[in-house]
Amino acid sequence: MSWECRSFADLDDFHQAITAIFSQWQQDCFLDSPAAHPSISVCSRGARHLGDWWTAQVLTPLALSQIFIPITPPDIPLPEEWSAPPQIAHPCLPYGPVLPLRVPSLVGQAHVAYRQGLGHFLIQPQVQGLRRYPDAEAVFAAWDQVIAFRRRTREQLEKGQQEDRRAFLRRLILAPEKR
Repeated sequence: MSWECRSFADLDDFHQAITAIFSQWQQDCFLDSPAAHPSISVCSRGARHLGDWWTAQVLTPLALSQIFIPITPPDIPLPEEWSAPPQIAHPCLPYGPVLPLRVPSLVGQAHVAYRQGLGHFLIQPQVQGLRRYPDAEAVFAAWDQVIAFRRRTREQLEKGQQEDRRAFLRRLILAPEKR
């Protein structure tokens, strides 16, 4: 199966396209969903070009997610049931199976998804259950706290590894007066 890819003229074109397509998807499929936050509208942030991918955070009334849209078909096998024709027939299906994320400087997995007008892309849900947040800014702030926690944890682990390495090397190297 082949990935259907869409090209964008620039970041502004990318931003406008994802906002319009996710807004329409929200309107068509989830307008009356009890899970949808009534005062959150679709918006995107952090749009950028990363290697052979376009990426951005997309906030809908249902979730905050990171999306990755390939510029050219990636070297990631696409499940047969996720070719464009079956997905066009089921436009409200939010995510497909998890696939490896092969984006420069990122490691992980993401769900395959398809929207007419965007083609195939990968999506990582970041924050769900948005009704507990008063507004869009609170959702983005919650995700920023997750990132800050991850950064602090990584820094603490790296610092601990450096200290462990130094202690190990000190034990191996005899002090000059003991030689």
